[in-house]
Amino acid sequence: MAVFKSKFSTPPDGWYEYELDGKNVRDTSRFGICRKVRDLRAAAGLPTVGDGMRYVMEWMCPRLPDGFCTSPSDVAPTIRAADVKQRTAELFRRRLTQADIAERRMEHCVNKCPAHTRRGFCLDCTGLLDWLYRGFGGARGKLPADRATGVCVIDKVMVAASAAVADYPPAEGAEYPEGCWRKTGGAACQ
Repeated sequence: MAVFKSKFSTPPDGWYEYELDGKNVRDTSRFGICRKVRDLRAAAGLPTVGDGMRYVMEWMCPRLPDGFCTSPSDVAPTIRAADVKQRTAELFRRRLTQADIAERRMEHCVNKCPAHTRRGFCLDCTGLLDWLYRGFGGARGKLPADRATGVCVIDKVMVAASAAVADYPPAEGAEYPEGCWRKTGGAACQ
């Protein structure tokens, strides 16, 4: 059975999770998730051995980034917010594209791209969007799609920033998904 390498580690996104028969429970505390696991298992007529944390780890480990648990995982490593901020800040000096083009790019990323993620990146509650607006020095206004965006796991930048710049060539050697506007150097979605 796979377990967290450090028994008292908090998962990368801050949430403990467990699922049984299509019913999912989540909590940010070990105590809370264990209570929910016991309740869920009891409702299904199943006993719970111990406090229930072993069931959480067994369910979560295949879904967590490789290296977090005692067994290997196919999940990509966690993207650190500090790395995303550093890479995104490099875009602040670039020329901006038209707002309607930026909107189409963001909508494409959010709705069609498997390399787009919001997991671990709450742009509103962390203040990342406000940081982005300040970074562009007021030149890049707020757009409706901003709040739905997250991070490109390939470029490791905030999508709200990458979609807004006019001259953002694809990263050398990067393999973008089919249909990605980045493959064309930003020409798609225009």
